[in-house]
Amino acid sequence: MPFAAYHGHAQIDKAAVGVVFIDARHGARNVTVTRNGALLASFVLPKGTILSAVDDHRRPTHTGGGRFEFHGNFELRALPAGDVSPSAAMPAAEMMSRAPLVLSAQGVDVVIEKAPEQ
Repeated sequence: MPFAAYHGHAQIDKAAVGVVFIDARHGARNVTVTRNGALLASFVLPKGTILSAVDDHRRPTHTGGGRFEFHGNFELRALPAGDVSPSAAMPAAEMMSRAPLVLSAQGVDVVIEKAPEQ
């Protein structure tokens, strides 16, 4: 279930504004990174991954169907769902700050979308 950090609450963690948090426990996600139309990287985050993504604009484009687009300076964090303790009630931004995978890139276009089911 993808969800973007909510902007309207007065006590929101400012670090989470504009961050997309995706719970990919039920399906893999394709990630494509390009610059000026040239492919730089393409990979799959497997089913069972929790991830967050943000660009420097902090206004990701949700095109529907689980597809998000990011532009400019980009950061992706990912961790296995098994690393999330069900009893640990912590904000998503704090949880993702502990992610073992952190990918950052400058001046890129990134698409994160649901992978086709196999």
